[in-house]
Amino acid sequence: MLRKLIAVVVIAVVAVAGFGCKKTPAKAPAKSAPQKTEVKSQAEYDAKAKKEITSENMRAELDKIEKEIQQESAGGF
Repeated sequence: MLRKLIAVVVIAVVAVAGFGCKKTPAKAPAKSAPQKTEVKSQAEYDAKAKKEITSENMRAELDKIEKEIQQESAGGF
């Protein structure tokens, strides 16, 4: 009698554990299309710089770049 009771309890525990622990999978967030980032080559950057930076605006461009670098390093570590 005790064996039957233990067997029934064990089967009940296994059944509850087997069915009760199953979690419904959460819906994965919708994946958006990957962002395409265009990477320029050094030659492309050089060509752009030669076109945009002249001897007349050279000092202003240098000041602008230095200011950007200072702002980036100020927020740093």
